[in-house]
Amino acid sequence: MSDQNGEWESLYDFSCLSNRRFKFTCYTHSGRRRVIARGRNLYWRDLQVAGKQSLDEIPPDLQSNLGFSRPTDPLLSSLPTISEPSDAAPGRVEEQLTQIGSELSQFRRHLHQHPELSGEEFSTTEYLSKQLTSSRVPHRVATGNRGIITDIVGSANPGAPVVAMRADIDALPINEEGDVPYRSRHPGVMHACGHDAHSAILLGTTLALYAARPLPISWRSIFQPAEESGRGACEMVKEGALEGVDAIIALHVDPNLAVGRVAITPGPRTAFCEDFAIEITGRGGHGARPHATVDPIATAAHLITLIYQAVPRQTDARQPVVVTIGVFNAGYASNVIPDTASLKGTIRTLNAAVAKHAHETVERLCASVAQAFGAKISLQFESLIPGLVNDGQIATLCADVATQLLGSENVLRSEPPSLGAEDFADYLPIVPGCMIGLGAKADGSKVTPLHTATFDIDETALLIGARLFTSVLLEWAKNPIRFGPVT
Repeated sequence: MSDQNGEWESLYDFSCLSNRRFKFTCYTHSGRRRVIARGRNLYWRDLQVAGKQSLDEIPPDLQSNLGFSRPTDPLLSSLPTISEPSDAAPGRVEEQLTQIGSELSQFRRHLHQHPELSGEEFSTTEYLSKQLTSSRVPHRVATGNRGIITDIVGSANPGAPVVAMRADIDALPINEEGDVPYRSRHPGVMHACGHDAHSAILLGTTLALYAARPLPISWRSIFQPAEESGRGACEMVKEGALEGVDAIIALHVDPNLAVGRVAITPGPRTAFCEDFAIEITGRGGHGARPHATVDPIATAAHLITLIYQAVPRQTDARQPVVVTIGVFNAGYASNVIPDTASLKGTIRTLNAAVAKHAHETVERLCASVAQAFGAKISLQFESLIPGLVNDGQIATLCADVATQLLGSENVLRSEPPSLGAEDFADYLPIVPGCMIGLGAKADGSKVTPLHTATFDIDETALLIGARLFTSVLLEWAKNPIRFGPVT
């Protein structure tokens, strides 16, 4: 053994928490022991003896110099005892975030240039998996090579809660108009809802937390496909993403909020959403002789008008509800009445009973209009996406953490809910959770709304988002939340 500034070499076989074995060289510098393995710096306390039930085979002097002992907890029997100040974990996390911070923009811009639609997120998944693999973060790719679930990274503290973090990874069928060097390279497909930012934030967070372990809390990251189609969260649940998880958090960029501000409100945040498709079959003919036809366009026009009138007039005015027809396809020539017409629409409301009533109203109107015009009308509803309801305890914790980071004047705690939909809600019947609204508008710039061809963000928000994620987890460890059963 050498002195404090010296170096020694050992042939003992060790492994890190991801079970990758390697020979190592240890040294101490300024009283801090580290290990170099495969060219990477790893904290000595993250090592465990590979394939050994005890430390008896390691010479006592090497055990002493490395800080190994015999912990009593059987789950930690091969780990060294951790002796560090209670505030050491935040310092390690911040150190890793500082190192990774410059890469967040690179992650986001790569994803922005290579967007993929819901159900097609193969290259996105491959890219994210490669980044995780290069940092030895244990994870698995979901069935169909779309989406990623990291292993639960356990805490050294018995009974520590497991908190999942989720980001969505899919894009939209929009042709980007923004003149930026990182604009989409896929015509007609664009990250117009910020999922590239969400993924970059969670990727950076994951790399930082894993490099800074052990932490006083257990965690997992979920990179979810198919949010825009409303199917991805359920896919991830079926993949086991919430197995062993106690709670889940996420964030969503908000182009209406200046960067450095956040919105974290308990209770209802997004709407119940139910999309539908209507097919109208009539009988076509010459445009000059409509009496000899069953006009599907006239039928559709009358149906749309009735839907727009009946649903709000038959709903309690204190309950917000929106029905929108966003697609109307029919015909191919100005003087020809076609045989068919098709409509696609969506119902949005904050109340399950109102959603059910609107559903029944659309069904009733389709039947009555079909009878009135002599047409056939078929109606198909997609599965209902529930409203997103932030857990009160988690929302309060997140808002308190954001206040410490950003100042109380930059934390909005009572924003009205949106009638937009978010399938993050599909996780919440299983575990409680909270979604944070992350300001992404550059100071003095024009708002570029979500789902538009010019949407973009101020990338300063990326590191703020990563700090929010990590700070919430560390605060959670200090002030654990106890939940009753999810109902």
